[in-house]
Amino acid sequence: MKQEGKRILLLFLCSLLCIAGLDSCTAWRMRAKVRESKTVVLDIGHYYHPERGGQGARTPSAKYGSIEECEFWYMYAGYVKDVIEQAGYTCIITNRGATPADPKLAAQAEKLGVKQINTPEVGAVYRSKQHPKRMAVGMLSVNYALDQNPACVVFLHHNSHSDTWEIWNKGAFYSNREGETMATKMATVMNERILDKGMPNGGEPCRIIIRTDGRRGGGDWLNACEESYVPAVITEVAFLSNPEHAKFLSKKKNAIRYAQAIGEGIVTFLNAR
Repeated sequence: MKQEGKRILLLFLCSLLCIAGLDSCTAWRMRAKVRESKTVVLDIGHYYHPERGGQGARTPSAKYGSIEECEFWYMYAGYVKDVIEQAGYTCIITNRGATPADPKLAAQAEKLGVKQINTPEVGAVYRSKQHPKRMAVGMLSVNYALDQNPACVVFLHHNSHSDTWEIWNKGAFYSNREGETMATKMATVMNERILDKGMPNGGEPCRIIIRTDGRRGGGDWLNACEESYVPAVITEVAFLSNPEHAKFLSKKKNAIRYAQAIGEGIVTFLNAR
């Protein structure tokens, strides 16, 4: 009887080891596939509403520059894309909304080949196609991104700390665990090229914040990417309610520098894989 019990226990332990081994092999294969990919997906934060315009963080007034983050990225995501493609990678830009009604932004979207996801209800919560337990507003963009078998996914956003002008400098790159190295590379470039190198930031460097809580902003976007072993980062470096940041980004040449710094951070990560 004792021998039979030992045999059953041994079989049970062997089955656990087998399962762990299979999981480990699956993870290795998926990570290898991601490392071999040369496709980057950029997602323009929020969306453009045909009647209300851009939906996202914005400057409290036009006093130091009038900027809305969705509109900003329609105009400048192309400079991120250029840096990535000049380095030999493919770059796809997405947005969960429809093509902007603004003719200038619509022309820019067409020029950049933005993939408009046309989410039925852009403010509604949707389920991850690849990882059904993950749900979030904006998830349909993530579904599309993961279908491209990407090397990484980057969500282009800006902060807005308040509805009034206020100096606030503690920006960050939010990432999943797979994307921590990418976030670190992106922060290094941003610190070297932009923060306190034209855009006053009170000596505050970029923070890197690992976000795994699906209930917090962007959490389940990052989690869905994590479960496909795809590095993912949300850019939240500049505060549109900070007058110094707004003044800097409202000048085209500075906005281009800022976008290029994000592209350079991504490329630095990809080249070091």
